[in-house]
Amino acid sequence: MKQSAFLPELRMLPTNLLVPHEECDPRRVHRLSERIREEGILKNPPIVAAIPGDEKYVVLDGANRVMAFVEMQIPHIVAQLVDYDDPDLVLDTWYHVVSGIALEEFEEALLSVSDLCLTECSLEEARRELNANQTVAYIVSEDGVRLVDCPDGQKHSREILVDIVNAYKGRADIYRASNDIWEKQKPYYPEITALVVFPRYRPTDILYCAQNGFKVPTGITRHIIPARALNINIPLKVLDADESLENKREWLNSWLMDRMAANAIRYYAESTFSFNE
Repeated sequence: MKQSAFLPELRMLPTNLLVPHEECDPRRVHRLSERIREEGILKNPPIVAAIPGDEKYVVLDGANRVMAFVEMQIPHIVAQLVDYDDPDLVLDTWYHVVSGIALEEFEEALLSVSDLCLTECSLEEARRELNANQTVAYIVSEDGVRLVDCPDGQKHSREILVDIVNAYKGRADIYRASNDIWEKQKPYYPEITALVVFPRYRPTDILYCAQNGFKVPTGITRHIIPARALNINIPLKVLDADESLENKREWLNSWLMDRMAANAIRYYAESTFSFNE
């Protein structure tokens, strides 16, 4: 198999310097920390980018892994450092498939958020309104399409998006989708209630959140990372050891050289589906 001409940049970093830009799911974090402890390895590194003018790093992908390390009080973690200005790095948006809740209950939960209202429209109108920042989100259900609207002063508020997701989080099952087509989602999610479609973010929005202690709702941002590192399987005992950061960085460099000498690093250019996440 073809090997890449360059390698992902893996860094040994203090866990407390990694800043998530999105809300985390405490239940998922706890389950993940238990699994990591049981397996004894960090399988896939979180993806991070440097925060300009700061020693910290924003977590682009893997926030729950980072928070699991925080919960386990493991002082260091291996992360993949990427350049947020890389033109091949794409920031996209996940939509939410909301399932296992009655549509009436779901809509009542949304309307319980202060000053929100639902306005019927076509899918094309909803897309235009969202792209023009004239609505905060829209939902697609078997009954049709509705704008999720709020007063003008809140249309660009990150807090209102968090409130919207919190209205149904914990009351319904949530899955991720990459399109807003009801007919495409229904066969895969028989108990689907609605699709919730969110606005797109820019890298500057993510950096702003990290710099100012804000967070976007969980499961919305989708970073497509070129040359992503997987299956590094770093022993937890190394990351948890009472050793200096410098010693651990030397260990990581030696580990990387060993992998290269053993021809154990492979680059796959093909698009890939993973069935074990």
